[in-house]
Amino acid sequence: MGKDDNIIISRQDIYLPTKLSKKILKTFLNLFFLSFLIFPSLLLSTTVPENLHFNVYRNNSKIGFHNLSFSNVDGQIESKIEIKFEVTFLGFVIYDYFHNNHEKWKDNSLVFMEANTNKNGDLLNCKVSKEYDSFKILGTKSDLILNKKITPTTYWKFNELIKGQKQKVLNTQDCSFINFEIEFLGNEMIYNNLLKASHYKLKGKEISGDDVNIDIWYKDKRWVKMIFLKDGSKIEYFLKEYDKNEK
Repeated sequence: MGKDDNIIISRQDIYLPTKLSKKILKTFLNLFFLSFLIFPSLLLSTTVPENLHFNVYRNNSKIGFHNLSFSNVDGQIESKIEIKFEVTFLGFVIYDYFHNNHEKWKDNSLVFMEANTNKNGDLLNCKVSKEYDSFKILGTKSDLILNKKITPTTYWKFNELIKGQKQKVLNTQDCSFINFEIEFLGNEMIYNNLLKASHYKLKGKEISGDDVNIDIWYKDKRWVKMIFLKDGSKIEYFLKEYDKNEK
């Protein structure tokens, strides 16, 4: 084509690529929303939960904290958990508790966990690892292999914990098991009527024979509060942002 030749570009030539781009975008969005409707668990399983920071009180006196932080690492949800309690009397420490835990979840299934606990001088541990279609459990109270999913006593995974009226859970302190009876007690206002949450009762026994009696609340499946009895004392969890002592 010479330099004097006329170059004619019609409006249709410009419009066609734009129209095609919009069609491709529309198709992509339709496929995305269709996949969400058909496989919601696959998409939600990699959604990183909001971090949780609880202040913990014993008979209305603060004794420590229970913190959970979450991240997405290589398509797996990782949780790092740290619990610290210290009970004092006349300035002396009479009870000390420390627990740390690292979990990895994939497709809503626990695939790895390593927890260590110092329970007033008693050292406990629990480790879970997935090997093919089985789960290896090794800890202070267990050494076995299971061929089904495991629900640990970390309480934040609502869909795995609250299933029906009975649930067998792994005690993350020592790898023993607790058979929970679960009861839904209704929706109620908590934190001075600032938050509406669903209230559940969890009851069972530890391997030691000690009763486990827990009241736990969830807001839209997010753990928001807990109360349990231990050695005659009331242990109460407050989300840090709702603890009036933090104001």
